[in-house]
Amino acid sequence: MEADLLRLVAEKQEAKEEVALVTVISSNTMKGCRPGAMMVVDPQGVILGSTINDSLIQEKAKDEAIQCISRGVSRKILLKSTRDSVEVFVNTFGTGDRLILVGSGPIMLNIYNIAQMIGYCVTIIDSRAETLTRERFPEASELLLGDVVEQLKSCEITASASVVIATYHHKYDEAALMAVIKSPARYIGALANNRLVTYYYSKLNSLGIPDEFINKFHTPVGLDLGGQKTAEIALAVMAEIQAVKYGCDGGFLVVKQPPKVVEKREELF
Repeated sequence: MEADLLRLVAEKQEAKEEVALVTVISSNTMKGCRPGAMMVVDPQGVILGSTINDSLIQEKAKDEAIQCISRGVSRKILLKSTRDSVEVFVNTFGTGDRLILVGSGPIMLNIYNIAQMIGYCVTIIDSRAETLTRERFPEASELLLGDVVEQLKSCEITASASVVIATYHHKYDEAALMAVIKSPARYIGALANNRLVTYYYSKLNSLGIPDEFINKFHTPVGLDLGGQKTAEIALAVMAEIQAVKYGCDGGFLVVKQPPKVVEKREELF
């Protein structure tokens, strides 16, 4: 049965589909969770096959697999049920991190440059031919010129994709947002002023968009790094995308001060 699951993973890889293979490493019970038992999960949480027969462990492993696929990471995890403890390894097979930029202005150019440095596959969409050029974005995976919404609909947006929206004068921002808000993308961000931020959330709530989708929408976009220059804003945007990818809050790394060494004084008496 495990051989069938490995073949399934290979087929998914060949089809360039994301999937996670969960393998039991160790267990304090042999009941349904023997070492070597496996489970294959897709980004939507569908269990495509499993030899893990403990339903509670299976459910917990599925949730962890979804998170790993979304973040593009593989890791070892300890899962616990009522009395059992099972260690599993979640091996993620993905298509790589993808960034879709809706707009090709100066901030998007800087976001593209940073994303390229850290290994993102970048797609750029715009209706303006003068800024959407190979000279401007030489290493981009795709440059999609034309109707922004139609081009977005042609993109395969998976759980490892991030979308940033900033069209010229915000002309197509709302339409682009509505086109992707219910997609599996792990991150959706839109550059906006205070008025637009209020409007976007009001609009999404009035349409009855579920919280699970609204919660992954970020506006104003980027971590609060304090900079106002174009490149600084781009850095803040990519920092936020990375924080979401790894499930971090983007705060300072706190290093505890080592204890002070108290010198032993020489006894005088």
